[in-house]
Amino acid sequence: MPAPSIRPVRGLALAVLLACGPAACGDDDAAPAVEPTSLPPRPGAARQSQAEVARAGVDALLATPTPATLLAVLAQSHATARELLGRHTLKYTAEFNLTPVEPVRPAVDTPVLPAQKVVDELELQWAAGPEEPVRFYLSQHTDQHRGREVMVLDEKAYTRLMHRGWHVRPLDADLHLRWLDEAQRSVHDVVELAAPALAVAAVEEGELVRVTLSLAEPGARAPVAASAAPGRAWRERAEVTAVEGTLTLERATGLWQSAEVRVGYGVRDELERALVGETHLTGTAGRAPDLQIQAPEHVQPLPERVRYESERRRLLDGLAGT
Repeated sequence: MPAPSIRPVRGLALAVLLACGPAACGDDDAAPAVEPTSLPPRPGAARQSQAEVARAGVDALLATPTPATLLAVLAQSHATARELLGRHTLKYTAEFNLTPVEPVRPAVDTPVLPAQKVVDELELQWAAGPEEPVRFYLSQHTDQHRGREVMVLDEKAYTRLMHRGWHVRPLDADLHLRWLDEAQRSVHDVVELAAPALAVAAVEEGELVRVTLSLAEPGARAPVAASAAPGRAWRERAEVTAVEGTLTLERATGLWQSAEVRVGYGVRDELERALVGETHLTGTAGRAPDLQIQAPEHVQPLPERVRYESERRRLLDGLAGT
């Protein structure tokens, strides 16, 4: 098993495919699979049903606070969030560290084992009501000088890489639904990392539910189903050594409003070399009824290469023969 590489929560695959256009970029095999999402259901009975399901999940958490009941509440998709909240914002900062226990000198035919650190910052502004067209702004940056911004307004997709200008093209894909889910489930993913050794306490405080996370005693730990998402097999061999954190959830919806979670763990690479890791996430989310988003200035059309008919036919013939 190779040493686990550090990635931002659910990967920094934020906008590369949207920026490149359909079929212009390769698959992002580093990003874990996400359950398919759909557009928000129509308001009315469907909305009430979603709210009832959310309340039932919070009731189960309060009655039996366990990693499983907490993860079930935090697993709500962004489709649920935008249906129940309308206009809202979400921000988080996640720090990831992975360090060898003992210094390793470079050697021939031996993989280098460096210390790794990533600080990932994300901001989401959802500026559409339940019955309005998609309007949002999403940015994600790391301290490794990587990052992208995406804006979708009026069936147009605006994108830019760090230190570059804005480009625009017609919105012809729904990959943004995946990125929205990844942002909404950021807290879920960190809690899931701690779940095998997690103790949960939940208290109702008016319109909020306060959840306290800590390291469970070995005899009190409950098994948690492992995620089947690609790139997460190393978690099954990870030993969680420290957990502390506090979450606040909206009582009516179960959606998280604030979070601070710190998880420490130990792993071993394919040569059985020990590493220690820590993940620390802080975030806030909540309604923003007056939120408005304006299109950026100084926008250029996304450059596209013109493929002449003879070249297009040659490429299609090659694809047909494979």
